[in-house]
Amino acid sequence: MIRAAFALLMLLGLAACGFQPSLRDTSGQFDISIPAVEGRDGQILRAALVQRVNRFNQPKIPAFVLELNLAVEAREVVRFDEAACARTGQDCTWLEIVAQSPVIIRANSLSHSNLMVWQGMAQGRAEVRLAQLGWAGAPTLEQAKERAVLQLADDIAAQIALALTRL
Repeated sequence: MIRAAFALLMLLGLAACGFQPSLRDTSGQFDISIPAVEGRDGQILRAALVQRVNRFNQPKIPAFVLELNLAVEAREVVRFDEAACARTGQDCTWLEIVAQSPVIIRANSLSHSNLMVWQGMAQGRAEVRLAQLGWAGAPTLEQAKERAVLQLADDIAAQIALALTRL
């Protein structure tokens, strides 16, 4: 009898401790819809976000909706010596690839439809040195773009986790 009363007191003591469950369902998914984003980079970003945020698939009736506007840009950082580049064909240009997107999370419920819950800016970057070999540099540039987009997905997933755990 004393043990039962003690257990009841322990449970009542934890009732107002401030603990709130994470906004994930029983399968470990966040309850947020990830939109389709245009282009090949957008497909890579969406697939990476579904993996990081929803794990399996989109929720049927999401409590939140994510808004993204992806921009991927390759900027020339350094152009190396033209004569040496023409002679060897290696390390001719150093590019920085920046993938960025504003991140907006909106509520998707009847009582709070379209209410902004979070607004931020996410960014991913990668760098690559291109040779002056024409087509041979293209796969390397595409791989660097993919690395930048995957870093962007990591940043967005961290912002989603932070925003939804603060609610």
